[in-house]
Amino acid sequence: MLDEIKKRLQGYEITPITTQNFAQAFEVYESNQAFFQLTQGAHATMESSIGDITAIPPNCTIAQKIYVGIWEYGKIIGILDLIEKFPDENTLWIGLLLVHSNMHGKKIGSEIVNAVLDAAKSAGCKSAQLGVIENNCKAIAFWQRHGFETCRKSDNILVMARDL
Repeated sequence: MLDEIKKRLQGYEITPITTQNFAQAFEVYESNQAFFQLTQGAHATMESSIGDITAIPPNCTIAQKIYVGIWEYGKIIGILDLIEKFPDENTLWIGLLLVHSNMHGKKIGSEIVNAVLDAAKSAGCKSAQLGVIENNCKAIAFWQRHGFETCRKSDNILVMARDL
């Protein structure tokens, strides 16, 4: 699926995030501290965030994970975390889409989402799902604009889904 995403985002360099380049990727985390304060109750730190490289849901393998940085003109502008075939064989889970704060409002997030959803559909996925903290109104509105609807609630997380 990663190759399909790259084809749809040709104006960007998309590379895996590893422990070797995480310091650069962390710039995107740092620029979005309000998001982490809202969703985690604390600022993101290098130590608390580096685990995202290998974090996977229960009953998944690391082979299902796509965790990449999106670069433009040599600067990282976004992070994308996907889990293929989760929570079932026909679904793509969007674990995180984080765009550098200085790129907010420039439609980059929408461009990435559209590319991911098109690539997922081409790969045979029937739906996409994600989780949003229920008090993250900006994120809920963003995902609703992209056709996602709340399908269930678990604690303070809204699980949103859309057909592809």
